[in-house]
Amino acid sequence: MNTNKSASLEAKLVNSKDLLTSVKDLSKYNPSSEVIKIDNYENFINETDGAVTQYKTASGYLQNATMNANAAFDKLVRISRDIRSEIQELKGASSEEAEAVNSIVILITGENVQKHSKMKKKTLKGLKDGEDPPQFSSVSALDHESRLGNFRTLLGLLKTFEFYEPLDAEITISSLEAFENELKERLDDIAEKEIAYTNQRSRVMNYFNGEHGLKDRAVRAKKHVKRKYGVKSPEYKLLTNKKY
Repeated sequence: MNTNKSASLEAKLVNSKDLLTSVKDLSKYNPSSEVIKIDNYENFINETDGAVTQYKTASGYLQNATMNANAAFDKLVRISRDIRSEIQELKGASSEEAEAVNSIVILITGENVQKHSKMKKKTLKGLKDGEDPPQFSSVSALDHESRLGNFRTLLGLLKTFEFYEPLDAEITISSLEAFENELKERLDDIAEKEIAYTNQRSRVMNYFNGEHGLKDRAVRAKKHVKRKYGVKSPEYKLLTNKKY
């Protein structure tokens, strides 16, 4: 049985179930405390089991929402690059319009971060022995909210271009507007699932570590067995060295 301090909730729950199974067979087990009487203890363990299931379900929903959002924002990177290419084809790579679009696209794609990293590595590699490295400014990777904000800026810019009428249906204004709504929905879904996950996590942790939780009940039950059978008894030793 896992006795590591980082034992999972499932492992701790199994340990509590094992403890209950053990004390059920002890003829001297007859505690005064209501919370560790067999029936009450068993009902609480069953409630905890259900709470763990709900917590894991909430975690799964959050992971799924995150994966869906990641996929959508990966698509955003590709679409942004396609928009940049379209503008460069229409107006030329050195045009004012292309440069304005590119300044936004590199933020959406993270190319500014990649460029900064390559420059930093190249500069450090070129240093001579004993030469102090220069101070580099920090460039952080963008989160989903920032990417969406930059995409909205890009979409607003494209709407000012009277010449922007791409044949590629995926990057038309109407398609981009629909995609903007999809990205927002993905982020809203994550926020909703995060709230549900946080609530379930708080609830399940209270079952384990709160007042009269599994940890507290295990301590009380072990003390009772220790008093009834003795610290060196096999009955008591069976309940030690486990995490609850």
